[in-house]
Amino acid sequence: MTVLFTTIAPVFGVILAGYLAAHFGTFGEHGAKRLVTFVFNMAIPVMLFRSLAGVDFPEEIPWGFLWAFYGGAFLTYAAGMAVARVRFARPLDEQAIYGMCAGFSNTVLLGIPLMLSAFGPEAVLPTLLIIAFHSVTLLPVTVALIQTGRRGGAGSGVRLAALDVLANPIIIGILLGLAANYFALTLPGPVDWVAGLIATIAIPCALLALGTSLAGYPLVGELEPALLLASLKLVIHPLVTWIIAVPVLGLGAPWAPVAIVMAGMPSGAMVYLFAARYETASAVAARTVLVASVLSVVTISALLMLFGGAG
Repeated sequence: MTVLFTTIAPVFGVILAGYLAAHFGTFGEHGAKRLVTFVFNMAIPVMLFRSLAGVDFPEEIPWGFLWAFYGGAFLTYAAGMAVARVRFARPLDEQAIYGMCAGFSNTVLLGIPLMLSAFGPEAVLPTLLIIAFHSVTLLPVTVALIQTGRRGGAGSGVRLAALDVLANPIIIGILLGLAANYFALTLPGPVDWVAGLIATIAIPCALLALGTSLAGYPLVGELEPALLLASLKLVIHPLVTWIIAVPVLGLGAPWAPVAIVMAGMPSGAMVYLFAARYETASAVAARTVLVASVLSVVTISALLMLFGGAG
């Protein structure tokens, strides 16, 4: 119960505040979208830059924890595609979105606040390493599958996805932070002070932004696909990650707990944005993001109790 009140309740309380504020029109017509844009384009990139620029890299990084996280991600991605094909007879482009619903975690808006609250400063490096590879691995695969399913060819889609990834402000913040760390660069005093203030508000703004985003997702229509995909995301992904990380690779803290709990994050908002962008299974994506986010209050609490977060 300590985990619930010290970590889960405050985080999801801020998300609920954002949801209610958007639902009752506090942000106005365009306010919620502008908040999300600020978080993605400035607050989170600045926070990631400062965190990586100042982190002390250990002499040895157990890179196997990335295999554990992404092994789980791609296996549940494949399971999501199988659900789309076998249970719902969906075409390949929609199978890709179903797979993304099952395997793509909310690593930024929810993952960062929860990891830092639950595991403290030692979770910074493994969390940021997972984020650094997240879009680079899963988005190009999804684009390639969508393009192939539409008989448009995968090559151009992968190139466009690669350009999108490199132009992503979050990826830019990570790369600049790594470069600053490697070359021991520091920001001038006044600039660092401003960046520090922006970094301080990044997490609460991210949680508010997630709440406002969820308020825009409709919970109407058939729920079976959303419930199946949310179950894959919240249960199977962390389970497979645990199997690879602990019994197979023998990883310890903080690497294994961070990989497992990050795998248990609900489907990320990017899933719906991607589905809407390609006009493919967007209703299923929206419902899955909402259902998984709500159910994750219970599942993440259980994961944190099992793996010692904020305990």
